[in-house]
Amino acid sequence: MNLLLRNTAPLLAALALALVPAGCGGSAKEQTSFSGKAPHFELENFSGGRVRLSDYRGKVVLLNFWATWCPPCVTETPDFVNLYKNYRERGLVILGVSLDQNPRAVLQPFIRKHKIEYPILLADRRVTNDYGGITSIPTTFLIDREGIIREQYVGYQPKSVVEKAIKQLL
Repeated sequence: MNLLLRNTAPLLAALALALVPAGCGGSAKEQTSFSGKAPHFELENFSGGRVRLSDYRGKVVLLNFWATWCPPCVTETPDFVNLYKNYRERGLVILGVSLDQNPRAVLQPFIRKHKIEYPILLADRRVTNDYGGITSIPTTFLIDREGIIREQYVGYQPKSVVEKAIKQLL
């Protein structure tokens, strides 16, 4: 048994590291690249209210499709918390769109643990389809003040990459 653990531990570690840059789910090649005008949506937020993309017209919006069970999503969460704190006064809004199967059970502990202050929305099939078919997460869109998608990231991106793009739009 101990020999089995010793032999499989490096394989499991390599697999975990491979998931971080790749994302969870399908490959980036399977997902449609999406640009142009950001599709309108209205989604329920975790608190039970409704949020529309149009509520944030005139702001730079980072729209992040993610889930609590996705290792790269968890990895990028502290970066998004930090970016939101640093740039919200300059007009950055982060909207996290949860793709969790049972969001009411898993989101509250995750939000509390990671000190997430930005809105967490509950995905529906329409919004994932409207944004090109979300087949891999995390998938993040950066939307400018006029509602145009300027960047799309599939998989984990270093904070420096996302921050540079945000600064250019603020």
